Amino acid sequence: MAKTCDFCVAAASALIFLPSLLLNCAAAQTVHVVGDTTGWTVPSDANFYATWASSKTFHLNDVLSFNFPTNVHDVVRVPKASFDACTSGNQIGATITAGPANVTLKETGTHYFICTVGQHCQGGQKLAVTVGSGSSPTPAGAPSSSTPQIPSPRPSSAPPPPSS
Repeated sequence: MAKTCDFCVAAASALIFLPSLLLNCAAAQTVHVVGDTTGWTVPSDANFYATWASSKTFHLNDVLSFNFPTNVHDVVRVPKASFDACTSGNQIGATITAGPANVTLKETGTHYFICTVGQHCQGGQKLAVTVGSGSSPTPAGAPSSSTPQIPSPRPSSAPPPPSS
């Protein structure tokens, strides 16, 4: 009986640490809502998205969430030359027309996104983000990613359980 109780204590201790481990996995990415409350739209200031991006830090596996009404705007990833010229020439991947659209940043470097509807890109609906290496930092107050120490079962003076 004592060995069973010791096993239960060890198992319960492991369960105590499980939420912390899951939290660390979930904290490995940050979801950036593009434009915050403005969303993905033609901004009143053509530099709006450049200013928005300059206040953020982007890491591998972070997610850009483009909030827009379906079929009113779109999101297209393009190379720098197409971004500068506001053309969808040489687009990277498919055009996303259903909002909200989530794009996971899977590579380091600068990623360029535009809206190809009408003159939206020329009006400032374009975004460049630079992704650094490494993952998003653990949020303040979250447990660190160190390996939890699970206590060893205490020795018991009870006889071993019968073998079956």
